[in-house]
Amino acid sequence: MKHKVYNHFEKKQNQVYMLKILRWVTAAIITVLILGWLFVWLVASGIDETTTYTENDFFSYHTLTDKEIEKAPRISGDYYFKSQPGDGYAPTNTIIFKGASNVEPLRVYLKKLGYTRQRTDSEAAETWIKPEEVNSDLFYLYSNAATGEVELSKEMNN
Repeated sequence: MKHKVYNHFEKKQNQVYMLKILRWVTAAIITVLILGWLFVWLVASGIDETTTYTENDFFSYHTLTDKEIEKAPRISGDYYFKSQPGDGYAPTNTIIFKGASNVEPLRVYLKKLGYTRQRTDSEAAETWIKPEEVNSDLFYLYSNAATGEVELSKEMNN
């Protein structure tokens, strides 16, 4: 009689052990499926294309926005971002303001970062570089007074 009680207890213990193993295996399979889906989504979602997003797009904003663009002063309340990964050319990150009238805070910000404005014949955009760095990142500041649109782009060369 004692032998049967012991076997019954042992069987219960084995069942509990098997349930624990089944839970861990299930959790591992679910984790692998989620990570696999995330990888496929990132690859298939056009990671090599231009992405346009706002600060409210949490994932895009925190993964795609360059730190210096992220910290740029907001010269209007209406703005959005573009990220171009640079397939064959330097990747760029841009913040575009609508309804902006004063670009001076952006110029002050670029000077504070150590960039200097280059003299060019083009009036399309201002080019800003760090003269002490070879092959430094570039900033382009474009302003259209007629439309109130201002773009600050960073071309990452490093």
